[in-house]
Amino acid sequence: MNKVTVKINGSEYNLKGDEKEEYLHKVAMYVDKKITDILKMNDKLSISDAAVLTAVNAIDELFKCGEEIEIVDKELEESKKEQRRLLSQAEDLKRHIKNLEEYNAELQSKLESSQDGEYLKQFEEENRRLNEEMEIIKDKTKQYLKDKNDLKSENKELKFQVQSAKYKIMDLQNRLIENQIDLVKMKKQENPLLNVK
Repeated sequence: MNKVTVKINGSEYNLKGDEKEEYLHKVAMYVDKKITDILKMNDKLSISDAAVLTAVNAIDELFKCGEEIEIVDKELEESKKEQRRLLSQAEDLKRHIKNLEEYNAELQSKLESSQDGEYLKQFEEENRRLNEEMEIIKDKTKQYLKDKNDLKSENKELKFQVQSAKYKIMDLQNRLIENQIDLVKMKKQENPLLNVK
């Protein structure tokens, strides 16, 4: 566990935590800046009032960030479901193409063994129909591949949004630590017998 002495709004405090010393200093500097900014906006505020305002703002952002993460998670889950559906559809199309190719080979084999002109006409008609169906399947496959690539791009964007939301949560956690420090400072000012240093 690391222990550092930091200065917030002119007073020194000892911070302890498992985080690195640089991180603890960064948190303290952030708290100091926020308290200073709030006091600059209204110099009639007490330290305790400034700490409460900082806490309210931090919790508000924390709640909003949590809601944003829930929305992004839902969008990501929907995107994954759509990707699974498209993959399943692609597999079905591949099986269908394979069946058509086997059927086409069977018809060609019958054609080679038959000298009947009527059968030849039937084969040609069936072959034409199969070729049209294969073209439709190829178009569907192209659309599937396009949809798949679109989903990959969307998934990448959603992952970025989730990462951004995680950073926001870390920032809000830092602010919560700041508020806790402010409360300790207020208690120190209210009761001079407490020695925080």
